[in-house]
Amino acid sequence: MNPGVRHARVRLIGLAAALLVAALLAAFAGSLFAEPLFDRYQRWQPRQIAADTRVHIVRIDAESLRAAPQGLGRWPWPRSYLELLTDRLREAGAVAIGYDIVFAEADPATDTARIDDVYATLSPAARAEIGAIPSLDARFGDAIGRAPTVVARTALLPGNAEAQGLTAADTAALTFDDPFTPGLPYTVPTFPLALANVVDIDFNAQGHGLINGNPDADGVTRRLPMVAIVAGHAMPSLSLELVRVAQKADAITPVGGADSLTALQIGTHRIPVDNRGEARLHFGTLPEGAETSAVNIIRQPRQPGALKGKIVLIGPASVGLGDVRSTPLGRTDYGVRFHAQAIDAILTSGWLVRPGWAAAAEWGLGLLLAALAIIGLPRLRWRWLAVLPALVVVLLFGGSIAAFLTGKLLLDPLRPLLLGGVPALAVTAALFAETTRLAKQMREAALAQAGEMKAAREIQRAMLPDAAVLAGLDARLDLDAVLEPAQAIGGDLYDAFRLPDGRIVFLVGDVTGKGPSAALFMAVSKALAHSLLRRGGAPLDAIIGMLNDELQGDGETFVEVTLLCGIIDLATGTIELVNAGHENPLIRRADGTLEEVVMEGGLPLCTMAGYPYPLESVRLGPGDGLVIITDGVREAQNAGGGFFGSERTRDVLLAWGDGAAAEATRALITAVRGFEAGAP
Repeated sequence: MNPGVRHARVRLIGLAAALLVAALLAAFAGSLFAEPLFDRYQRWQPRQIAADTRVHIVRIDAESLRAAPQGLGRWPWPRSYLELLTDRLREAGAVAIGYDIVFAEADPATDTARIDDVYATLSPAARAEIGAIPSLDARFGDAIGRAPTVVARTALLPGNAEAQGLTAADTAALTFDDPFTPGLPYTVPTFPLALANVVDIDFNAQGHGLINGNPDADGVTRRLPMVAIVAGHAMPSLSLELVRVAQKADAITPVGGADSLTALQIGTHRIPVDNRGEARLHFGTLPEGAETSAVNIIRQPRQPGALKGKIVLIGPASVGLGDVRSTPLGRTDYGVRFHAQAIDAILTSGWLVRPGWAAAAEWGLGLLLAALAIIGLPRLRWRWLAVLPALVVVLLFGGSIAAFLTGKLLLDPLRPLLLGGVPALAVTAALFAETTRLAKQMREAALAQAGEMKAAREIQRAMLPDAAVLAGLDARLDLDAVLEPAQAIGGDLYDAFRLPDGRIVFLVGDVTGKGPSAALFMAVSKALAHSLLRRGGAPLDAIIGMLNDELQGDGETFVEVTLLCGIIDLATGTIELVNAGHENPLIRRADGTLEEVVMEGGLPLCTMAGYPYPLESVRLGPGDGLVIITDGVREAQNAGGGFFGSERTRDVLLAWGDGAAAEATRALITAVRGFEAGAP
């Protein structure tokens, strides 16, 4: 075939690949992989928060919640404690005091509407005398009025669980500060309702701030809403309002226009935000001296001046009080620390920035790389095909990392890499296919097929973790695996890896059939299972259900995959298991006994879309061994047509003893090969 015709066909394949990737990226926004990458950047270089940060947290923590006299007792406390706390902080010189708590209900001790219920066993005279006591909410509100205090609100949509009983009239009756000049653009989220404090508290505050904040789909909170529109009024976040009150600023200035928002300006501080008014916080760790238990303020007030000039944030920091969020640093933290870090970020410019031009630049660069690949790769010599992709990867990731380290910019290297890389791979694969096809015509078909099958077998083996990788997963776990296809390549698969929480995932599967089609589906199944399991965010049975649906595709898949997948907690020995039509596993107990784990299981993957796979579990003790095989062991045949069978398998495992896992695999292989005695 004429080289020009071959190159035109190769370029057409590359163009089709580029268009397909562009369509997929446009459909899925390309952030699925970028956000975890940006999280890794933050783990590499978290924000360094100065020891003398101007923000200070007063924790409602386990120490504060202990019973008297060591603590103040369980939450909620009488408002008299909070009145005293507010006065103490004001006297200590705090320039702003913020409550990361919504006091939506009146204090029951002096709530006149509830006196008869709370003190039902007392006489009417006693209840009347208690009812004459001044309201603790009013006293707390007076303390708030004496101090530069900001109280929290939560913006809500109808149907939200917290919005039960709220009406638009309730929200419209609230006091709104409206500190924005000019107003916010329409791109900022709008809420008709707000959960607010009781009137005595809410009315006396110098400011009101929102404590909204929703995690991304993977459960990680990366962005903090800095503004919202509530009942037609522009409202700042709690952190932004605290800075405004601390600086005695009259206004917060939105930067952008009627249909865009790029930043918020408060005094000399500029907060970069997106069109929705959300800011990306560069997460770090607050210094140890930036937090104090509430009981230490109330019971043992700090020396005058210790909090002078500080912005003090009061909030829950104890298990059971809620508001716990996941961070890009790979750990969970209390919401009050999120707001405290946001305050410090406002004062020190501790933000990450996703520039408005970033997406266009990434698309443009990716399309340029795709064009260069489609036009230029067919002209290159083969040795350059190994050098140039590596160079492009280094430049893209190097530039992204450099932008993060030097300017705190978030530039996605994966979008241009996918846009340019997939067409490059398609062109390279097409070139390779053309070259292979021409070469195949010049040698005998059998030799060509044998060579290709051998290469495919090596590629298949390379896709699976080797013994060194398995051995290095965890010192508490002895893990070994072996794959020996009956033909040059087959459809069996296995994998094992560590999850971020320390648990170990393992899986063994078997694609129906043999040869290249089974091997290709095995590769797809293994890669997709690895991706879904590592991403996590759902129970194991739900993940296997998603894997089944993904592999099912349009319902015209003509292969099936048996799969046994488990997650082992090495601290307890507990294993969560899902069996999709696979052989039941065997347990070789430390006392030498062997038992089969009889599982309910389910259909093989690709049999039925939406199939509900049951989640099952077993527990291993110290020295116990779990053995998982495919049908290649029991169905191994000798020259006479006999099968190796279950009994021979059990005999091998009963003779295993206390040896390493590798000994069991070698013993099984030796026994099977000996039984086959050279039979195909």
